[in-house]
Amino acid sequence: MKLAAVKKQDSYRGYSMVEVMVAVFVLAIVMTALFSGIAQGYSVLNTTRENLRATQILTQKAEAVRLCTWTELTSLPANFIDYYTDGSDGRENIAYYGTISVGPATAIPDSVSYYDKIVAVTITVQWTNNLGANQIPHERQIQTESAYNGMVNYIYGYTK
Repeated sequence: MKLAAVKKQDSYRGYSMVEVMVAVFVLAIVMTALFSGIAQGYSVLNTTRENLRATQILTQKAEAVRLCTWTELTSLPANFIDYYTDGSDGRENIAYYGTISVGPATAIPDSVSYYDKIVAVTITVQWTNNLGANQIPHERQIQTESAYNGMVNYIYGYTK
């Protein structure tokens, strides 16, 4: 009978206050790490989305330049602004400021006969994103060439 009484007292035994506080402290550290990891993941996702949008803008402008005739290259707008809207609230969240410059093709030697008939077009996009209280400026650039009679005539030696 005495043995049963000892077992009954052991079954009512619980955790001490120190053990509970240590468990709560460990749980708080784990939850803080989890939530900061999730927040960092969303930050990386937004930055990647902004980089992708900048690449899309550069590609769009480069393709539009490639469709221009030789005389239209001189009348390209020097500056442009494009906006990114993420669709959640309909506001224009990020402004991408771009420049288009037309200059001599540096990859072509001066000695070739068609040097003055090829130009390099440089398109640059700049934007600033906000990560918390920090504003981080970004810039991307692409360069393409355009020729008087089309690039195919100079690359392959074909003339009309």
